[in-house]
Amino acid sequence: MRTGEIGLGLVALNELGVGAFSFSGALRSWGDALSSAPDTMATEYVRLFGSGIDGAVCPPIESQHLGVNLVGDPARHAGRIEDLMRRSGFTARSDDRSPDHLIVELELASALCGAEAAERAAGDTGRRWLEWQQELVVVLAMWVPGFARTVAERDRSGVYAALSDATAAFVLHEHDLVRVLLQASGEGPE
Repeated sequence: MRTGEIGLGLVALNELGVGAFSFSGALRSWGDALSSAPDTMATEYVRLFGSGIDGAVCPPIESQHLGVNLVGDPARHAGRIEDLMRRSGFTARSDDRSPDHLIVELELASALCGAEAAERAAGDTGRRWLEWQQELVVVLAMWVPGFARTVAERDRSGVYAALSDATAAFVLHEHDLVRVLLQASGEGPE
């Protein structure tokens, strides 16, 4: 995707009222960093997130942040996401990423949110979708902010640090929003 297309997307999000949310400042910072991005972004992406001989500098994978290096632990994290994907009927757009990869988890969060909104529009409460969203965002909120700090420490371009900061701010926003929506339904966590 070209940086100009992303910039137009940010403008469209702003027109939809995203600027009123707590994560909007971080999103704007990412847009600013992206507009002055160096030509070495692709190289920096591979250095930070790609697999090398020693692995990625900042792996965007849940089990790498929450897991321990014991046999089967990464599978436990991936299995939890696969189970949630199965229950919700979600299929990832790419088969080349592990289920606990940040991109897959954010795609799942988006699908759960969309399904909840559709049920609400049809007059239902969307509660099961909210519960599944909570199941996902509680864990995202446990690891994505730390991941963002690691990216901020190691990113030479500033673009990925700003993007990971915006992602962490969005995850924390979603965590709080889902909690509030469940509480408002009268059956959520206190």
